Amino acid sequence: MNTLIIDTTYSSCSIAIVTADMKSNTTFNNSNSQQSETITEVLLTNLIKAKKELKEISSIIVTNGPGNFTSIRVGVSFALGIAKGICVPLYALSSLELLSIFNEKNNFFNKKLISVMPSRGNEIFVQEFNDSCLSDSEILKIKNLDLKKNFSPDKYFISFCSFQKENLNLFDYDFVEREFEDMSLNLVSKVKKKKINLTELKSINYFSEPSLEKVNSSWLMKHKK
Repeated sequence: MNTLIIDTTYSSCSIAIVTADMKSNTTFNNSNSQQSETITEVLLTNLIKAKKELKEISSIIVTNGPGNFTSIRVGVSFALGIAKGICVPLYALSSLELLSIFNEKNNFFNKKLISVMPSRGNEIFVQEFNDSCLSDSEILKIKNLDLKKNFSPDKYFISFCSFQKENLNLFDYDFVEREFEDMSLNLVSKVKKKKINLTELKSINYFSEPSLEKVNSSWLMKHKK
C-alpha cells in the first residue's frame, strides 16, 4: 500500500510517497515558478525517487488549507485529477492538522499544543489540539501580535513547518519544528494503526476571496475571519 501525500499550502509544492514498508520519499520545488507549473515535475521526480509507478499508488491525501485560495486549489485539483485517473480514494486534512500529528503523544513540555502557520502580512493561522490530535478549537486567523494574548506561552507550545520559521514570531514559546517527510510518515503510521480516521475530500479551508472569478460553493468552505 503506497500513499501519495500532496501539500501546496506553503507557497511550494511538497509531495511525499510513503511506501508499504513505511519508507518516505519527499520532493519539493525549489524554484520561483508557480506551483501550477512545477507540481507535475515534482510528482514525476518523486515517483522516480521512490521507484514507483503512478498505478502503484493506492490512496492519496491532500492538504485542503488554510491559506491562499490559488495555492490550495492547485494542490486539490491536481490530487482530484490523479485520484479520478487511477481510481483511488482521495482524503483530506488541513495543514494545521498535519502539524499536530506525532507518533507519540504530543504533550511535549507538559503544555497544550497549537499549530501555527503564517498568513499574509502580520496575520497567522492557529488551531489548538489535544494529545489525540483532535482539534480543541476552530481554525483562527489572528494578528501575530495577538498570539500571546490568546495562547499564553506558559500554557501552550507551538508546532510549525520548517519552511515557515522565518515568517513566524516564536519568542517566548517552546516549539517543535516539523519536516514534511516526518509529518508524512507520522500521518500514514497513525492511519495504519487506526488512530486517525481521515475523511474524503469535501471542502477547502480558505480565508481570502478568490480573485477575478466565481466558484461554486461546493468547491470550498469559507471560515469566518
